[in-house]
Amino acid sequence: MSTMNETKPVEVDNAEEVESRIVKAWKEAREFPAKRMVDYLGPTGIWIFAYYFSSLFMMIVLNIARLGWSFEAIFSAPIYFAQIFLNYGLNSGKVISDPLDTANDFYYQKIDFGNALTSTSWIFAPFIIYVLGIFIALLPFSGYPQPIGDFDYLLNFRYFHHFVPFLTERANGTKGGGFYFLIAWLPIILSVLISAFVAKRVFSGEEGQTRNINVLKIMLFNLLVGFIVGMQMGTLTGTVRFRFGGALRSIFTSSYENEGYSFDGQYNPNTILVTSWFINFIPMILATLWHLIYSPLEDSIVKGVNNSGKWINSKKKKEATVK
Repeated sequence: MSTMNETKPVEVDNAEEVESRIVKAWKEAREFPAKRMVDYLGPTGIWIFAYYFSSLFMMIVLNIARLGWSFEAIFSAPIYFAQIFLNYGLNSGKVISDPLDTANDFYYQKIDFGNALTSTSWIFAPFIIYVLGIFIALLPFSGYPQPIGDFDYLLNFRYFHHFVPFLTERANGTKGGGFYFLIAWLPIILSVLISAFVAKRVFSGEEGQTRNINVLKIMLFNLLVGFIVGMQMGTLTGTVRFRFGGALRSIFTSSYENEGYSFDGQYNPNTILVTSWFINFIPMILATLWHLIYSPLEDSIVKGVNNSGKWINSKKKKEATVK
């Protein structure tokens, strides 16, 4: 019998080899083409965030102008503007007195500020202004400062219920003072400028083309914030009812009665939603057009500056050569 010494391969842990594999795996993980946060946001998200912070900044500036420089003016700015816009007009100021009360023609109505959007005003105040700012600015015979002294309670729809800085009523019935420009228009202008500047540097492709904002996403955003603000204003002045079973009966039984969704009050959420949706086409169009023209405009300006710089340098060289 012959004996053979069969040697089995022994697996030896090589520390250096294991370490190199770990380093290689770590490098591959780091180089994996994952999306950045800004890629998920896109130019549309950048524009919304730019509007949010621009709007908060202008609220703080206007509240400092109203109260003077203080921490109260800074930290109370969002809730102040959320209150005056949500409680604008019909549900604020004076109300007709009880017919049995012969001593008074009207009462001052107590405003309910304990609602969802004002309690979280640092989140929702910019979007309240987004929905209602241009809306109230464009309304005829509305959006004026509350007059000093006595005024007819039937004219509540014309006025804010608190002092509003930089807002006046002219003799011809127009609004002056620059309040609506500062609170409604300037944040939109700043956000459009800032977001296009950022998008140019973050979302430019290899060929220099910059991604534009998504119009469909802005339309959906307008619907969402219009719905939220409309429902809040509706519950301030009335009752909103939604019954899922009633909605199904109205749909499938061809009933002429709306058993699913109903509203009783002064501010109809549907009206606010639809009207603000169409009015907010204005900022959407401004943002879309500026994003379209900004990238080639900046490129042409930079090219012109570079060419002028080269021309000046060449001229200086010629002058130095002549001397």
